[in-house]
Amino acid sequence: MEYRDQFRIPPVFLIVLGISLTTTLTIIISVGWADLAAFFASRPSEEGPTMFWVLLSVIALEAGVTAMIMSWCRLRISARGIGVIYRPFVWRWKWRSWEAVQAIYLAKASPIGDFGGWGLRIGSFGPYKRVHAYAFDEGTYAFFELQEGRIVAVQITRLQEFQALVATYAPAVQIQDPNSLLPV
Repeated sequence: MEYRDQFRIPPVFLIVLGISLTTTLTIIISVGWADLAAFFASRPSEEGPTMFWVLLSVIALEAGVTAMIMSWCRLRISARGIGVIYRPFVWRWKWRSWEAVQAIYLAKASPIGDFGGWGLRIGSFGPYKRVHAYAFDEGTYAFFELQEGRIVAVQITRLQEFQALVATYAPAVQIQDPNSLLPV
């Protein structure tokens, strides 16, 4: 028995990214067109190499942000524990064993309001100070309090399946549900 889910940053941000890239490239090219043209034609120009590297840096930055937006965060909860992979931040599966989990509590959370943004949020503001949150959508999050003091938060979309899995693999760990989010 295994719980699997995957999330990613809302792809609508690609529209914002496209507008940003278009605007930035237009400004760079319009300001440095003569220098860029001279650089590409292999004619010496004082600002040509600088304009080229600025242009290349902007394109690389936008490509990196696009890769992060399009990247999937995958979650597995099984007999092994809680596993997460979220490239480019977590390249290999990061597993937390059930023995490392001290407590689990459920709460409704919002990526912006509770964690300060989408994606992997470390040391967020608001009520969750020492959390490593994988925040992608508004909804119910499971907060796994670890023995070392850190809290790992992941969104849970199928609460009944999650509850059964925790009861099977970690019966000593009670799920704290102060807002009655679990199905009865």
